[in-house]
Parts: sequence; structure tokens; C-alpha cells
Amino acid sequence: MSAAAHRGPAERVAPHVVGMVQLRPLPGSARYAGEPLRAVVQSAVEEAVLLGDAGFTGVQVQNMGDMPSSRRAGPETVAFMSLACVEIKRACPDLQLSVIVNWDVEASIAVAVACDADYVRAEHTWIGATVTTWGISQACCYEAMRFRAMIRSTMPVYADVREPHGVPLVDRSVEDLARASVHEAGAEGLFVTGSTLDESLEWIDRVRAVVPDVPIWLGGGATAADLPTIVPHVDGVVVASSLKHGDRANSLDPQLARDFMAAMSAAMSGTGTRWRAR
Repeated sequence: MSAAAHRGPAERVAPHVVGMVQLRPLPGSARYAGEPLRAVVQSAVEEAVLLGDAGFTGVQVQNMGDMPSSRRAGPETVAFMSLACVEIKRACPDLQLSVIVNWDVEASIAVAVACDADYVRAEHTWIGATVTTWGISQACCYEAMRFRAMIRSTMPVYADVREPHGVPLVDRSVEDLARASVHEAGAEGLFVTGSTLDESLEWIDRVRAVVPDVPIWLGGGATAADLPTIVPHVDGVVVASSLKHGDRANSLDPQLARDFMAAMSAAMSGTGTRWRAR
């Protein structure tokens, strides 16, 4: 069923609600200080379980502790991320699982295939060129889709239309970026994140007008208080820092996770919307 079909007032399925599981620094990264790999993995598994217990429909696993990162991840990162994602999948088989290996989409696809994930997120520069922390980041769609074909995978790629932590070298409208990301570069879903929530929702509506059959997610910036405003616009929401008292370096607060899902339920009540089956 298309994303557009999900959006009829009586038939619409509630958005996926996905919590970020952001791993502590992995061996080989700049910030790694010697913590045993098993402890890093166990911490990630425990966060995923907490999110599932709170009612989240999925988790998105990312090696955020490995910052600074670049376009290419090392083989050690692929191995360690695969281990973490396999263990999360084993502990939480009913949760939707997605993967970001900073900022290497081919590595993300490899990890996702290894752990039987649902999709990967191409967070930086699926198309075009952007000035980032590590320099100029160039489009990865060609290499990523060729790699996916080479390993005989159909792993879906959901791409960010625009990454707020980078500056495009050429300013294009979100409509043009969305069309190119899907119809030229092959993305099967899109994430949209503006500098503010209002900008994000405006962009989401503009993107939906040009690619109505593609799932469109809010890529960041969601809080429990904003959910009544967010829900009518999106097919999915990704949550990170608002579950950690505003700082992704903090541990996940289980009560904030439960409060977020309670707010989601309240936002959906009275709309005639049914929950998406997990």
C-alpha cells in the first residue's frame, strides 16, 4: 500500500515511532577509550529493549559515538556494528530495525543485510554535494545502489532530503531534491529535517506533493509536546535527544520514553486512526 493510501482520514495508519540507539564509541574510533566491546553492545541492547517495552515500533541503530566520521567506515566498524545489530535483532525481534553507519551507505547496507534489518538511512548526501564537518561530502547514491546490486540485496534505502548539519553547495528546492532522490537515485523512502519543526513540517508537505507514494519521515526534532502537530504530516518519527534530557550523550530515560508514547497515543485519540501492526 502506498504512503498516500495511508493518509485517508478513516483508513490512515499511525506513524511508526522509532527511537535512536546511538552506540558509545567503538574500537578504532577517535573517542574510543578502551571500554570492552561487549559492554558497548550490551548497553545498546538494553536501550532497544527499553524502547520496545515503552511501545516504540522500531529502533534506528547508529555509531554516533564514533564522531568525527567521514564518508568511509573501516572494516572494524562494519564488524562491530553488525554484532550490535544482530544482538538487538535477537533481543527485539518484533521491532522494526534500521541502520546508519556514519556516513557510509554501503557499510550500512552490509550491516543491515547481515542482521536482517528493515532498511538503511542515508543521512548525508544521497545526492548532490554538501559542505560538512569533514569537508565536501559528495553524492553516494551511485556507489550505494551498485553495491546493493552486487551483493544481490533489495535492502531499502531511505534518504535524507536535506541534512541540517551540512550546507549544500548548490541550493535546490526540497521538491527538486525529493524528486531526484527517489526517481533518479532510487531512494525508497525519505527523511526530512529542517532547522525548526515548523520548517520540517512545511518541507514534508511540499515533498509529499511531488512524491506522494513514498514514505516520508520526520528525521529529528520531535518532542512529546509537539506530537499533535506532527502526527497529521508524517509516516514516521525518529526520536533521540528528547528521550535523553536534550543531550544524546546521556543514557535513555525509560520514563521519558513511556511519556513520549503516551503523548503519541493521546495525539492519535479521536482521529479514527488505527495503530500500524508491528
